[in-house]
Amino acid sequence: MSAVRSFLMVAVLALAVLPAPAQAGRRSFIWVYDTEIVPKGDVELEQWLWARTQSQGVPGDKSRYWIWWGPVFGLTQRLELALPFQIQATRDSTQLDSFDADLRLRLNPRGDDSPWQPLLRVAWHQSIHTSRPSRVEANLVQSYEAESGLRLVLDLGSQVGFPGIDGSEAPVQWLGTYAAGVSYPISEEGELRASLEAFGEVPLQGLQAKQHHFVGADLAWTFGRSWITLGVLVGLTPLFPETPQFMPRLIWAVVL
Repeated sequence: MSAVRSFLMVAVLALAVLPAPAQAGRRSFIWVYDTEIVPKGDVELEQWLWARTQSQGVPGDKSRYWIWWGPVFGLTQRLELALPFQIQATRDSTQLDSFDADLRLRLNPRGDDSPWQPLLRVAWHQSIHTSRPSRVEANLVQSYEAESGLRLVLDLGSQVGFPGIDGSEAPVQWLGTYAAGVSYPISEEGELRASLEAFGEVPLQGLQAKQHHFVGADLAWTFGRSWITLGVLVGLTPLFPETPQFMPRLIWAVVL
């Protein structure tokens, strides 16, 4: 728990020293994929700092911490590409976790002001030092934004792991995910937003892990060509003991 408190203190200090906001935000949630994308021709440097605390229902489980870092390229007014890598750490070790190729296709082009916006995400996740195998990930995301600024997002996902690629004889693994969020501007210009979200993982095939479900709150701030989102998901550990107790995440990005 001391590590989580230290993580949150660093995140709050980061918020405190950033310059004043200037325009509306791009991402209001720490876990829900949204339908905003980088403009054509722009490159955004994005970084996540996040953690999963230990699960009380899993003897010997450890807290784990990640750094996700990568460029996000605006390829067209509908398509962006992220090429991140992740580093994972525990109290005992630090190692390269994975790297990804992550495509996000917005079905309506940027500049379309329709309240309903769909997005399709497809990614390849190459595992390096992790218990999960390399996998394909897909998400179907739908957002709705009212004139008041109220924003609703639903994100349904699937992950198909292929242990054979990593030399294992284990069967193909299939995990279902869901996420949903509601966000509302709390400043006149809309640069500061407060959000609530839920996230869950449900094993469907070939996985020994149990299902996990979380709820949490976020605060998002946009300033000029940069944005930052801070939040914490709380695991429904009393209902699902294998679920981590907390998942804090800090996301920040700057468009070059």
